[in-house]
Amino acid sequence: MIRIRAAFSYKRFLLLLRILRLDDISIRKNREKSDKLAAIRVIYSSFVNNCISNYKLGEFITIDELLHPFRGRCGFVQYIPLKPAKYGIEIYALCDSRTYYTWKSEIYCGKQPNGPYQISNKLLI
Repeated sequence: MIRIRAAFSYKRFLLLLRILRLDDISIRKNREKSDKLAAIRVIYSSFVNNCISNYKLGEFITIDELLHPFRGRCGFVQYIPLKPAKYGIEIYALCDSRTYYTWKSEIYCGKQPNGPYQISNKLLI
């Protein structure tokens, strides 16, 4: 297995990190008006769709909640004092209980602005 360190220098890594973009930054402001995950929505959606299309769930499934440690600048960082990492991004995942495969996941980013990604938690009776 080749290490990243052997592939290129540290200065080259910093340059690639600085110029790497996951989406079109020129239209991100418009998308952020209706989606808090606008910066990563395209890649995250394709990742979730690939997870769904490449695996068939077994009969035992569970919904798991995890807090990915993160202290950077983000509008939806959660503070949960009972977790080992108190600050982070909360992710809900539907997993197969036997193989631990994450079939579908959703990043919790608080209340979304009006738009296609806004979900209501009210019961419809």
